[in-house]
Amino acid sequence: MSRKAVMGRRGALGLGLAAASALAVGAGSSAEAATKGAKISVLYGAPKDPAAFEKYYAEKHMPMVYAMKGIKRIELAKCLPQPDGKPPGFYRITELWFSSAKKMASVMGTPEFKKIADDVPNFATGGATLLTSQIE
Repeated sequence: MSRKAVMGRRGALGLGLAAASALAVGAGSSAEAATKGAKISVLYGAPKDPAAFEKYYAEKHMPMVYAMKGIKRIELAKCLPQPDGKPPGFYRITELWFSSAKKMASVMGTPEFKKIADDVPNFATGGATLLTSQIE
């Protein structure tokens, strides 16, 4: 089985779970919860070729993310070794912040977001874990 096929299934599963989670969180009627916001965290595993990952991520993937409407804030981080010197659990973290879970679900439902999600296997050879969360 090709790497692309495996990553495609993983990405689709993660995106499906994230979308379901976002919809479930957004289904609440609490006005307070809606005002605190929500976020998507993408945790990238260590790539086979970090230089290739960084080039694609900076030049092709992130420009699509920056062009998305509805994202309140974007944070990028590169993981550091653990305090005991062991390698980090993830290589890089990307966080997309939204004004509400409803807004996050709306953005995740767009063709532009699908294109971004479908692009991940093109560079994330170490895999990617997508989490959605409510800001408290």
